This record gives sequence, C-alpha cells and structure tokens, in this order.
Amino acid sequence: MTVAPQVFDLSEVDADAPEVVLAWVERLRAAAARGPVIVRECPQMLAHTLYKSALLGGAIVLESVRAEEAYG
Repeated sequence: MTVAPQVFDLSEVDADAPEVVLAWVERLRAAAARGPVIVRECPQMLAHTLYKSALLGGAIVLESVRAEEAYG
C-alpha cells in the first residue's frame, strides 16, 4: 500500500528566527516518520538547515525554495 505524500506549503511561514526553524525541522521530521513529505515554498534558512541536517532526499523532498531578498 502506497502512502500519499504529505504536502506542506510554507509560503506564509516566516522562518528568520532559529526557534522557528527548529520547530519546523522537528515537525517535518515527525511527519516524515509517518510517510513521504513534500515541502513547497520552503524558506531558505529552513531549506539550508534541512540540507545540513541530512534530512533531504529520503522521505523529505523540497519541491521549491523561496527566493528571498537579501538583507541590507
């Protein structure tokens, strides 16, 4: 039996604060334990953290990463 992927659209998530990034990493990790996860419009900092934590490419797949403006 194939499990349909859980889709998370994060286009409205503001993940500038470390505690928000950590909360999303934990939420996505827990979701991935139940089956495949697709993340859409992932904030760059969260995408980077998922990559550095070796959580991508298995159950968690980034469909798209938001293009965010540089700080200035």
